[in-house]
Amino acid sequence: MGASSMNGTGNGAGPTVAVVLPGGGARGAYEIGALSVLLPALEARGERVSVWCGTSVGAINATTMAAFSHLPVREQSEQALACWRDMRKRDVIAPIAGLGGARSMLRLLAHVLGVGQASRVSVLDPRPLEASLDRWIDWRMLARNVEHGAIDSVCVVATSLASGGPVGFVSCRGGAPAHSDEDLRYVKTRLRGQHVRASAAIPLLFPAVEVTTPRAARGHYVDGGTRLNSPIKPALHLGAERVIVVGLEPFAAAASRVSAPQGPRIADVAANVLDGLLVDQVGNDLRRLAAINSFFAEDASVGTSRAARAYRIARGHRPYRPISYALVSPRRRGEIGRLADAVFERRFGGLRGLREPDYALMSRALGGRTRSRGELLSFLMFDPEFTEELIAMAKRDAERWLRRHPGFWCRDAAHDLSVGRMDHDRVLEQETLDEFRSLRRR
Repeated sequence: MGASSMNGTGNGAGPTVAVVLPGGGARGAYEIGALSVLLPALEARGERVSVWCGTSVGAINATTMAAFSHLPVREQSEQALACWRDMRKRDVIAPIAGLGGARSMLRLLAHVLGVGQASRVSVLDPRPLEASLDRWIDWRMLARNVEHGAIDSVCVVATSLASGGPVGFVSCRGGAPAHSDEDLRYVKTRLRGQHVRASAAIPLLFPAVEVTTPRAARGHYVDGGTRLNSPIKPALHLGAERVIVVGLEPFAAAASRVSAPQGPRIADVAANVLDGLLVDQVGNDLRRLAAINSFFAEDASVGTSRAARAYRIARGHRPYRPISYALVSPRRRGEIGRLADAVFERRFGGLRGLREPDYALMSRALGGRTRSRGELLSFLMFDPEFTEELIAMAKRDAERWLRRHPGFWCRDAAHDLSVGRMDHDRVLEQETLDEFRSLRRR
């Protein structure tokens, strides 16, 4: 988090609670499964979510939940779970096998030859998603929920191709956050499908999306995960004092991977790229938040961090404040990928692949059964059995958090995240970089 990321506004009605949802394609079912356990537990404490932030599929889930926020909490979860249980690949991407794949290849060839629109270059065709989003999400109700105070704000993050930086499209009653010292721009708007599709446009897999409103932010955008996959920073800028983060891999730092004895396959390369864009950032951002809580934040119960206060006041920023968090993620790294691979073998292995040739084609293109194949399939396998098992896994993981944290919230970085001297030094290094960028833009 940058220098001003700890400046919340709050609404005076108790601590402001935000939910942060990262990207991950078909893994998004896990996010809703976790929330179906966490939100009723939060309500039992007399608290509610008032800020929703998401990137990529997290943007789809965040806007879906925001549109349901006028409903009782359990009904919100049931409606969102029903969306995922009914979801099929045809609701998200056009068929790959047959004419659909031929059209994609022709688009790629046209791009190589310098013919046609560069913005439409992609391996997959996500045109079905446009109609699906309008079916899943009541955009008018979302706007009404913000206007009438059922929620305070909703933010979806996309990456601008013009600037190369992340843009937070925000629906809120007041003004959008103004943080000139951050590499993140906020634009207030009435959220629509184009903003969410832009946030979910994974480069090369999906084409860039043209955003036409508001006028100040017109242009082409791709997946927000290329710059900001876990929108914790926007949640704090929007006033969050407590943050629920659902991750799709464990939040602890990843262990080094052992290289395969043979040369890397395309699946290995692609899996590592997606991990870096859509997975590892989440853990890095949380460790930074935990380090700030541990070393810099002010808390009346332990006194003031004078050095941190002096540093920030000298630069015109408010002091850091401690942020409570609830974290839900799988217990072991690669668990969702292994689940996807197991479901694929049961559902589409061998001759069973004839009933869904697209998945069989994907598997062949990825080089057969490997760890990386499962990782990549987990992003694209919108299959009811996989969805159901993801939801069940997420519920178990959310219940595990609640057992370990009877008070729901945690601030102790040592309890859930390994934070040490290196994190302290990295936060100071990031502060220096943020300060340099701020001065460069003035």
